[in-house]
Amino acid sequence: MILNLMTFKLIYNANIITMDSAFAKADSMVINHLGKIEAIGTETELRNQFSSFSNEFDFNGQTIVPGLNDAHIHVWKIGHLRTYMLDVRGVKSIVEFKRLLKEFAEKNPNSEWIMARGINEMVLEEKRLPTKEDLDEIISDRPVFVIRTCAHIGIANSKAIAISEVDEATEVPFGGEIRKNEDGSLQGIFTERALGLIMNTIPPFTFEEYKNMILEAHKYLLSLGITSATDPAANEELLAAYIKLDQEGLLKVRMNVFPLRIPDGSDEIQVLPEQYESEFLQIKTVKFFSDGGLSSATAALNIPYKNTDGYKGVLRLDYDKFYQTAKEAVEKGFSIATHAIGHQAVDLTLKVYRDLFNIDNTLKHRIEHVGFLSNENIKDFKHMNMTAAMQPIFIYELANNFKSTLADELLDVVYPCKTVLDNGINLALSTDGPVVKEINPWVNMETAVTRKAMDGFVIGESQKITFEQALRAYTVGSAIADNLENIKGSLSTGKYADFIVLNKNPFKLDDVSTVEANETWVNGELKYKNIK
Repeated sequence: MILNLMTFKLIYNANIITMDSAFAKADSMVINHLGKIEAIGTETELRNQFSSFSNEFDFNGQTIVPGLNDAHIHVWKIGHLRTYMLDVRGVKSIVEFKRLLKEFAEKNPNSEWIMARGINEMVLEEKRLPTKEDLDEIISDRPVFVIRTCAHIGIANSKAIAISEVDEATEVPFGGEIRKNEDGSLQGIFTERALGLIMNTIPPFTFEEYKNMILEAHKYLLSLGITSATDPAANEELLAAYIKLDQEGLLKVRMNVFPLRIPDGSDEIQVLPEQYESEFLQIKTVKFFSDGGLSSATAALNIPYKNTDGYKGVLRLDYDKFYQTAKEAVEKGFSIATHAIGHQAVDLTLKVYRDLFNIDNTLKHRIEHVGFLSNENIKDFKHMNMTAAMQPIFIYELANNFKSTLADELLDVVYPCKTVLDNGINLALSTDGPVVKEINPWVNMETAVTRKAMDGFVIGESQKITFEQALRAYTVGSAIADNLENIKGSLSTGKYADFIVLNKNPFKLDDVSTVEANETWVNGELKYKNIK
């Protein structure tokens, strides 16, 4: 075969960390016209193999690693916060929150609904969530909906409640809660599947709105060195937007998108889409929620939360509905991903997965978050060759919530990254942004190594992992979770030339949280350059 040498680019004079054991040392790689790695090794080897190149890039000894893959991040929601929504993550009081809400409403007089996200009562001076009365005080003529940082709790003002036709007599959906005062009146606070009672009333986004959100998020992700991401809960309109953007060649980050089968606030099952796969978009896994959130104290534990009358959280699904709905997806070739944090939820999910495994043992399923694991759970993970997608960054940002609500014996084993790796289970790291404000992968990896919160408090010291393990979980591990390890996740021949050029060599640092992407390349093309 005669090679057209002018189609090849040479990357040389670099410290390339391939994350592939087949190449112990590499300082150069050749990229073909398809944006894939044609060869990798030393500069001398490659210059002997290829006589000339269309372009050559000298990286002056800078460190290069594979593009990072956030295995669970709500991409369009990241974009929503950066475009049409008020971001109140980090707000310290209800007084400050009200001021920001008022200013936002005044700046957006044409917005039909006013939406905000990120409130966290554990960092508020008042140590409580706002209620509908707080919202009514600021805005009474337009519907307002405020989503807690975890996205498992929302607060509506009276206008939003009235438009949604919710009142004291409204039936509470299974796996949800409508919080009321002692006199039976509504607080305006909705949890888990009851969120849909309000959210289903909010007008759907247009394609142009989704486009702006997704592309704004992609720009931000590329600046962090993230070249692949999983958006883990999509409705029909969002799926259609992703497909259209892909077909128009507009996606900048490789996306793995999970259709959501059972939406909040309704017992209606979302129709299974057709499977879809291209270079930049994969739709081959469906998503379920089996419990709530840990920071909101709605994850389904096997022991009570602190300072409660035996409350153990919320299971959002029963076995029969979960199994039958997942079975339909598996029979059509879809893998299953399930949000399961607490013990009860993980147990339920694995019971369903065992029965699905008997139908098709070739599909690889995954559990999102995985707060806790029993010995029996570990056996199931190994037997079914599953992935655990975890978010150490929760410890960094939500530690106060965990310390306030979890029994001490749970704090030591929550988000058991080391247990997963020690048992040969695939670990994929992610941030679940915008549940947390900090979606920087290097801060996330540093937290996986140290298990330190913002204030230095250590949670689950026994679950520390090494930096090498953390980086692998952000590259190879996440590619395995996507079932795409044959084309991404490491830098080796035949895989996509997705890589980042770092400002520092992380393998020589005691703290990797200050590492940044100087450049981000996708398909062998420069997509982001830090101009600071």
